[in-house]
Amino acid sequence: MLATTTTTEQAVTRPEYYRLPKPGHADPFFSLSRSYYYQLEARGLLKLVRIRDKGKERGVTLIPYRKVEAFVRSQAEAGEAE
Repeated sequence: MLATTTTTEQAVTRPEYYRLPKPGHADPFFSLSRSYYYQLEARGLLKLVRIRDKGKERGVTLIPYRKVEAFVRSQAEAGEAE
């Protein structure tokens, strides 16, 4: 028997955060680029989460899924209103 995934189950598997895409690549959820995320943060539309160990030069940058989802939705609604 094949297991099927319902829409509710798919919604549950959305991450809370995901990694900033590598240069030249887009993220797997919204197809936005690394530089676009930096632009959103610079404009105050999104807050990226940076994690690194004390004394380390490098770390990881995470993107809050729900905030990006809300941003994309607001842009879609603004486009419909025009």
